[in-house]
Amino acid sequence: MEDVRALRAWLERDEPLEELLSGQHLRIEERTRTDGAKGRLGPDVELVLKLLSDVATVVALTDYTVRAVKTWKNNRRRLHGGEPDTDIRRLGPNGE
Repeated sequence: MEDVRALRAWLERDEPLEELLSGQHLRIEERTRTDGAKGRLGPDVELVLKLLSDVATVVALTDYTVRAVKTWKNNRRRLHGGEPDTDIRRLGPNGE
């Protein structure tokens, strides 16, 4: 859960994503995943980035996000060691 919050804060400060957020063209939400592996301690939490307008394309948003997550992972690995569990997936309009 700590990694999720740290990644969200990182994404919110990333320049292209920050511009979309401040212009209310993008929203970042946390939600509980229901398709995680059985037997885990606690629920998996995921971040969902929702485009609220057509200011950015899905391809551009994906590029911004992949770059920001890669930078965050490198920083986290350098500071804390270990590999954070991240997965970037493209969801449809209804979040599936």
